[in-house]
Formats: sequence, structure tokens, C-alpha cells
Amino acid sequence: MKEKYYKQLFLIGALYDIILGFGFLLFYKAIYDVLGMTLPQNPAYLSMCAMLIGLYGILLFMISQDPKNNRKMIIYSSLIKFGFATVVFYYWFFFGPRYVDVPFRFFGAIDLVFGLLFLESLKFAKK
Repeated sequence: MKEKYYKQLFLIGALYDIILGFGFLLFYKAIYDVLGMTLPQNPAYLSMCAMLIGLYGILLFMISQDPKNNRKMIIYSSLIKFGFATVVFYYWFFFGPRYVDVPFRFFGAIDLVFGLLFLESLKFAKK
């Protein structure tokens, strides 16, 4: 039962990041417009980050196939989630809300939750 839960957890995380990353990579202008956000001056940085998030989703998909034997990748995936959340909340708290658009605050909170759930899965993964 636990294995099925963790496989589904990482699969949901994979779909979330693949859709988010490649969605922003391919359709960032439309997404920014729908969300009411200001386009960055240089979209290359957005594209690089979006590509990394999409590729990270592929990593999560690989973990979802066998979470029991992917302990190191789970640790790495948790660090990535915490890293994104840390950057979001650092800028929000220390520089003000105008530095972090509302959707990114939401994404940061989701990543914080995923990071905690991924860490919790280490109890299940082989040591």
C-alpha cells in the first residue's frame, strides 16, 4: 500500500513539474498574460528555469517508477523543491511582495509541501 502511495506522489509531482516547466517554456507569454504578471525583460532566464523545471519533472517520473530504490534521487528532488521555495519566500519576506508575483508564491508553497512529502518518503526508500 505504501509503495503505491509513493509512486503516485512522485507521479503527481512529475506531472506538475512537466506541465509547469514545459508550459512556461512554450507558452510563457500567454501564461503571464492570463495570470496578470509582467513579462521579464529577458525571457531567456525564464526559459532556462522553465526547461530545468520540466526536466526535473522527468527526474520525478523516473523516481515514481521505483521510489524504493531511488533514495539519492529523492534527497536531490527534496533539495530542489526546498531551494525553489526558499528563493520565493526569501524575496517575498526580505524584499517585499512586489518582487514575487502571487502565482510564484503559490508555486513556492506547493513546492514546500512536495519537499516535505518527498523527505517523508525516505522512511520507505531503501537505505
